[in-house]
Amino acid sequence: MLFLVNTWIRRISAIRKDGVESAINLTCGLNCVIGASNTGKTRIAKTVEFVCGGKETPFTDKTAYEVAQVTFITNDSEVSLSRSIHVQNTIHVESSNPAVASGSYSVSSRSGKSINTVLLALLGIEPTRRIATNETYHTVAFTWNAVRHLMLVPEDQVGRPQPSILFPKSITLTTLTQSLSSLLVLVQDEKIDSSMQTESASERRTRRKAVEQFIHQQLDDIEPRIKRLEEMRHIATNEGKTVHTYLESLRKEALHVERQRQTLLDQDARAISLISQLNQQYEHLEVLIRQRKVLISQYESDAARLDLQLQAMKHARTHAYPTTCQFCHSPIHMSAPTEQDILIVSTEIEHIHGIQADVETDLAILVDKADKVQRELQLKQQQHRQNMHTLESDIQPTAQHMQQDIEQIAHAEQLHAEYAELLALHARFNKALDNADQATSNNGKYKPREYFQGDFRYSMSNTIRNILRQCHFPGADIADFSETSFDVEIAGYSKADEQGKGYCAFLNSVVMLAFHDYLNKQSEHAPGWLLIDTPLHGFDEGTRSTEGSSMKAGLFSYLAKQAVSQQIIIIENTNHMAGIPLDDNINIVEFSKDKHNGRYGYLDGIYDVSDES
Repeated sequence: MLFLVNTWIRRISAIRKDGVESAINLTCGLNCVIGASNTGKTRIAKTVEFVCGGKETPFTDKTAYEVAQVTFITNDSEVSLSRSIHVQNTIHVESSNPAVASGSYSVSSRSGKSINTVLLALLGIEPTRRIATNETYHTVAFTWNAVRHLMLVPEDQVGRPQPSILFPKSITLTTLTQSLSSLLVLVQDEKIDSSMQTESASERRTRRKAVEQFIHQQLDDIEPRIKRLEEMRHIATNEGKTVHTYLESLRKEALHVERQRQTLLDQDARAISLISQLNQQYEHLEVLIRQRKVLISQYESDAARLDLQLQAMKHARTHAYPTTCQFCHSPIHMSAPTEQDILIVSTEIEHIHGIQADVETDLAILVDKADKVQRELQLKQQQHRQNMHTLESDIQPTAQHMQQDIEQIAHAEQLHAEYAELLALHARFNKALDNADQATSNNGKYKPREYFQGDFRYSMSNTIRNILRQCHFPGADIADFSETSFDVEIAGYSKADEQGKGYCAFLNSVVMLAFHDYLNKQSEHAPGWLLIDTPLHGFDEGTRSTEGSSMKAGLFSYLAKQAVSQQIIIIENTNHMAGIPLDDNINIVEFSKDKHNGRYGYLDGIYDVSDES
């Protein structure tokens, strides 16, 4: 499966048993779904979560709605996910994108055709990706559920004081490593090398044996070259030379052989050029010969035809034509040919015979030339074959043999050094394995916080401060991102210690926006969309809220700016939106909670019990 990027949600809908659809249409910028309580706003977030494999259904049989559906736009194509509340184990996918196959997928990530593969493709992550879960680098499969909370922030979680909104709600010390590993995948495409896992004693013994086999193989390969080197040294000694002088003599001899080879190649090149010319000449002569033979045949035919005519004319001179047609008895008026007529035809026959004789003479000359050219061509072809035989059977083998000798002698010191290095490598490897056997279990522990790039904390802190400044948040300049808690701190204090539920919701939204801002700028796995349900939940600025300094207005102003780079979906209560200006570039979906005015709520025909009459 290919991987998809630039993903956003175009449509969220619920379908009734009778086929009626209640849907909201979204854009790729900022979307605000606004309405009073009990208008089904939260059902929208639950629809997305349910379609992506969540356990909680967005509606019940009582509503008459039974199918949840979400349509994603990715790479200019659509990928639509549908899931029934009655058949919850299966999610149906309809796709116009060749990277995602249409069909039925299982909710279980352990299934061969799991919806997890589709959801990870939307993030640009291969389904085989694994993450570390503990300090010994034990790994498990990376799944959509591991990062779902980073795209879907439900109402019941947005205001939690701890843990960090970047972690799942049920985080523990046991699962913290796994959660940080999941963040590493999104943040910087971190991959865990399986070789980093702690080796057992048996694994080290196996590795020791494998490396020893490799080293011995290298030694076996180099020893014949060492032997050949010693032979060369022996030959040089017998000839009263050093290896250096013997090498120089071989190089001179090789140069002489190379000159012989080049001379032969030059001669052969000339022979090949002449062969080409002779072939062209012979082919031209063959064309001329064929033309002459055609002419002679034509002249013979013309002469035979005229001779037949001449004999007929001579016969007519001695045998008078009949005066009456024997078939129709009509009179025949034909004059016998004259002597002049006969002379003209005889003269033409002699002329044709003369031209024919000239052509036959020319033909004989051409045939003789063609025979000479063919004999010369055969001679040059024989010369070329002899050249190639000499080159392949004599000169090249000699040159190759001499070059091999030269290379072996030239690399003498290198061979000895290589041989010695292999022996030293063998010793170093055994020592390293012995030391590894004695190492404590504390060495090489996996610490995921150390894997985050240096700019991550700096960027998160800087973006959080910038957002808070735009929101006119008191203490924005002393805000920071903690590497320990992975959460915002104000003057070194956690929000859990200093802030109420409403301010926690506000700050959690800021942290999530800062995180997505980093992904949008740095990550190849940026989701492309973010849904926050009620970021202003329980938030009350009190008397500090003015039109020019409202934190709520500042937050939504920033949301509009960030939505240029990704889709942001905000679900909020109507009464929380008072005094917040929303420009025309924002897609607003408003629920009136009025049966007679506008759209009542998310699900058509479903009303608050207090409005039933």
